Amino acid sequence: MEQCIYDFTSNGDGTQLIVAAGSRVLVYDTSDGTVIEPLKGHKDTVYCVCSANDGKRFASDLADKTVIIWTTKLEGILKYS
Repeated sequence: MEQCIYDFTSNGDGTQLIVAAGSRVLVYDTSDGTVIEPLKGHKDTVYCVCSANDGKRFASDLADKTVIIWTTKLEGILKYS
C-alpha cells in the first residue's frame, strides 16, 4: 500500500521519530528503525506532527481539524476538535 508522508518530528532526546503517514501516526525507534507503535485514534488524514520543547508530549493535527496531544508513553491524553 502506497502512503504519503506529510510530516515528521523527533522527540526531545532523538530516540523516537514521529511520522504523519496517511491516516496514521507511526512512532519509530531511531536506534534500529522499527515501528514502536502505530497510534490509534485517527480517522482522517494526519497532516502535521509536532513535539513539545521538553520532549514529554507531541501533537498530531488531522484533516478534520482535530488535534490529539500524546504523551511519550504513546497515550492520547487530550483531543481537541
